[in-house]
Amino acid sequence: MAQTTFKRLDKQRFKKIYPAKRFKPVMVVQTEKSLAIETATLTFTEASSATTATYTFTSTFDSIPNVTPGIKSTDGDMVLVKITALTTQSVTVEISAPFDGTIDLQIVEIGI
Repeated sequence: MAQTTFKRLDKQRFKKIYPAKRFKPVMVVQTEKSLAIETATLTFTEASSATTATYTFTSTFDSIPNVTPGIKSTDGDMVLVKITALTTQSVTVEISAPFDGTIDLQIVEIGI
């Protein structure tokens, strides 16, 4: 599993200029490795009784990305989510029971 560290930098401090009035800091976050992040929402309804859904990525990934699901139920149903298939092009999720709500996916790939 790849990992990276992030640094907070002030873009106003790149030049060695010392003005009489100091500029307001403009903070940015930088990383040493390439980072690709994609989010998606899959909507489920209890009336359709579907328990699986497949999402095809819009970004192109070199290796299999990390996928994290999150559940938002409108009725307060207790539902479990399981990732059944994961490739560089798509992810398939399965839920334990039909429910009204959404599943939010966070897809992250950290390059070399």
